[in-house]
Amino acid sequence: MKYLGIARAEKGRIVMPDGFDEHAGGQTYEAVEIGGTVILAPAPLNRERLAQVDRLARRSIEDHRGALDGLAG
Repeated sequence: MKYLGIARAEKGRIVMPDGFDEHAGGQTYEAVEIGGTVILAPAPLNRERLAQVDRLARRSIEDHRGALDGLAG
């Protein structure tokens, strides 16, 4: 995983961090929300790939839930 920075809403648009510009290279992305988390995935996003993104995101959340709960409490 590579952290690219913080995206922000500005004048009705989403502004991506500078690090994303280098990574994206003009490619189109689809935004997917899974459990309140927004994920950008390269387009086109077919059902098989979307299911894989969902599985991996849920697994990652489950794997890190204990650590996050420990930090919060």
